[in-house]
Amino acid sequence: MVMLRPVALLAFLGSVVLACSADKPAPPTETPPPSESAAASTSPTPITTPGTSLTPRAGVSTDLGTAKRFESEGDLEAASEAYVAAAAKGGAEKGEATLGAARVLLELDRPADVRILLEPFVNNATGGDVAARYMLARAYAALELWAESLAQYDAYIASNRAALPYAYLDRSRDLVMLNQPVAAANSAQQGLNLGVPPGQRRAFILAIAQAYERAGSFSDAIRNYRNLIDTSDLAGDEALALSRIAAIKRDLNDPTYHDDIFRLVAGYPSTPQALQDMTDAIARGETFPPTVVGLVYYRNNDYTKAEPLFRQQIDAAPNAADSAEAYYYLAAVLESKSDFAGAKEDYATAAALNPASTIADDALWWRGRLLEDDGDRDGAGALYRRILNEYPNSTWASDAAFRVGLLPYRVGSYGAAGDAWVQALAVGALAGEQQRFNLWQAKARLKAGDKDGAKALLDPMARAAEDDYYGIRALGLLAGDSAIPRATRESKVSLTPSFDWGAAEAWLAQKTGRTVVAGAWASDYRWGRAQELWTVGRSSQGDAEAFDLIETYAQDSIAMYTLSRTLQGQGRIGMSARSGQRLLRTLNTNPNEGLPKPLLSLSYPPAFGPIVQKYADEEKISPLLMLAFIRQESFFDPRAISPAGALGLTQVLPTTGRSLSAKLGVTVEEDEDLLHADLNLRLGARYMADQLRSFDSQIFVAFAAYNAGPNGANRWRAASGDDADLFLETVEFKETRLYIELVAENYAIYRYLYADEDAPALP
Repeated sequence: MVMLRPVALLAFLGSVVLACSADKPAPPTETPPPSESAAASTSPTPITTPGTSLTPRAGVSTDLGTAKRFESEGDLEAASEAYVAAAAKGGAEKGEATLGAARVLLELDRPADVRILLEPFVNNATGGDVAARYMLARAYAALELWAESLAQYDAYIASNRAALPYAYLDRSRDLVMLNQPVAAANSAQQGLNLGVPPGQRRAFILAIAQAYERAGSFSDAIRNYRNLIDTSDLAGDEALALSRIAAIKRDLNDPTYHDDIFRLVAGYPSTPQALQDMTDAIARGETFPPTVVGLVYYRNNDYTKAEPLFRQQIDAAPNAADSAEAYYYLAAVLESKSDFAGAKEDYATAAALNPASTIADDALWWRGRLLEDDGDRDGAGALYRRILNEYPNSTWASDAAFRVGLLPYRVGSYGAAGDAWVQALAVGALAGEQQRFNLWQAKARLKAGDKDGAKALLDPMARAAEDDYYGIRALGLLAGDSAIPRATRESKVSLTPSFDWGAAEAWLAQKTGRTVVAGAWASDYRWGRAQELWTVGRSSQGDAEAFDLIETYAQDSIAMYTLSRTLQGQGRIGMSARSGQRLLRTLNTNPNEGLPKPLLSLSYPPAFGPIVQKYADEEKISPLLMLAFIRQESFFDPRAISPAGALGLTQVLPTTGRSLSAKLGVTVEEDEDLLHADLNLRLGARYMADQLRSFDSQIFVAFAAYNAGPNGANRWRAASGDDADLFLETVEFKETRLYIELVAENYAIYRYLYADEDAPALP
């Protein structure tokens, strides 16, 4: 079953101005101290002459902590200068500063500088400084000095350091370039054999497959490409593997290659690989069913080419079950053109022609929404009931059950609405959405004048789910507030609170009956490996090892607390917050049940507090509101880049960033500039302020606009009025609804932690 109709998803993606993550919730990454100089926000002009940047500049701080802060904020130019200055100062910190400078220079794509910096350094490197050989190997590879790079990887591997598997993987790339593909495959296999987290296995397997293909060992290549399909859960990996298998078979004159292309095209139509391979195959005279070809064009946003192909299928077999999907996707195209009558007709035909199709329930759902928009509530309700009766396992089942109650609610039949939601609870159609239905039962009872009945539903929610969206909304309804919350600037914000960690640890010890000390995770090989990978600049791999470590010990509250605090002390607040989130899940305790604020703050830290405060004040918005949506957008990772190309803490798309920068009189020379925390937060604050001004400070509407664009936000507000819960339910995209819920939840908790609220609450 399809979660979103294709046209809805494409329209949603096309209107996104600032991208987000819809996974719950995305904790932050860094909490640096206040800026010490203007260098934090203004990077110097990049120096391109090799070696020039290794001469310390007058006035640059030699403090290693300052260098680390600049790096954490994404201001790599300032970080490189500070690390170089700290290294030149000498002393006990010289080695760490040199490694930091090399790490940042690699990310700035200055391998020649890294070579100049590290060649003399590795000759005297001892202990932890052996990591320099890994980075020197990377620099040589970037300079296409493959033999020199290989020698450094071999020296690093001989030292048996913690990042060994990844050194074998990187070494394999050198061997490929040295025309030793079998040795390259063996090297990647050696790394894989040492064990890596599941999410990292794909990189090793792909390297092995590609090396064997280059070596002409085609059976080994195909075997490993198939292994990649079995291992990876990324559509892009699976599409690439199928493409390469088909290409190898075609070169070997194996006629079954077309089966693999068909599997690629039919199974992964949204991927660029499917579009390219299909286009090439058609150019060779190969054929595919018109609906399959149309869907590939459709998923790649080419409606002009897609529509006639769907019509071709329908014209050839208008009453065939195989034409159901063509009718469905044609309906979506027509809906995108505002031909709602044609869309409703084709959705109906799609569901009728093949009730067993995977799109039948989707067709019923979207036709129901169109009927509802037209005011045909009886027709819409009949379709929602069909979904419940005929497709109880549909991804739309809980939404259909909800709308069966919402239809009478919207015309004032509150008793009928409540009865529908009670019935839905009784038959178990909710898929874990009991709180949503209980909240709306309470709203119906309030509308009907049954305050006691409503209170009986809301009180338990407010207590048991105090830091959850629906518990927060229950608290609002108990206070008589059903309107969309409006932005405010809290009067008592403190982003540098003095938490009593000793008392929090005492509470945790009593809660668990254990002593609060670091446990097995501290000696786990993944901990040491993550530290080493972070040191050599393999941040994503280091994060993967840390994630794996967190998941292993996630059910151990003491482990999650001590790990979170350790990561916090290292300045890795994003990873600390992930541990903190697991801690909260395991404790399963709310503030009203005694959960100390310090423990809650581990998952909701005031990251980048000084910069956030600065630009929130400039734009006259709440810094806590800023933190709430930054947390959801990027996990407070200043180097975050989304698949759609959105950048940094507030996930600014380059086009939006340049437009906002022009308004602010700031020059953005390269997209990379948008990864600087200072600039990114300045732009994000302006964009959020613009949304709030455009939507009368209604934060739910502003969140919707931030996530899905202003057109949808305007439409949803017009259809729902000033009712917060009705606005949320009017939003047709599940992703946007979830986004609004999560950012609102974040905001309420930030207000509780840093604005002296008695409980998590919205303004």
